[in-house]
Amino acid sequence: MMISKTVYEMPVKEFMNRDLVTIDASGTVHEALTLMEENRVSTLPVIDNGHVCVGILSTSDLVDMARDVDDDLWDLDQLDVAGQRFLVDKLIHSMGQESVQSFMSEKVATVPQDSSTLSAIRKMLKERVHHLPVTGPSDQLVGIISTMDVLGQISDSID
Repeated sequence: MMISKTVYEMPVKEFMNRDLVTIDASGTVHEALTLMEENRVSTLPVIDNGHVCVGILSTSDLVDMARDVDDDLWDLDQLDVAGQRFLVDKLIHSMGQESVQSFMSEKVATVPQDSSTLSAIRKMLKERVHHLPVTGPSDQLVGIISTMDVLGQISDSID
């Protein structure tokens, strides 16, 4: 089986996902979780008023947040079960009201829409990410590509 060389040269704009689900940095973690669940996505580009990607929030970021809370609770073994449950409920509510900006990754690897698939693959590997926001003119967000999108393109090109 041979992979067509042209798939690596193909610009990402030809197969990026244009149906974007985004959130504003001032949105809450609860809103982000709701968007992720309703749209079945694991990553949300965080945009500003000019539709420029200023961050990215992934389920990994939220898992890390939950792990930190769990570690803090582990140290509270002097509380009885009712006290622990009260504290957990309070934390869940307050964490849900935290802003996305508090938990998003601010260092966002992006790729211009005219970049080649190979360039996107290299950036994903270098940055160790599974999603790349795709930018157009004036760095505005125009799409997103994932490792699954890239693998799909490669799979479709195999003879």
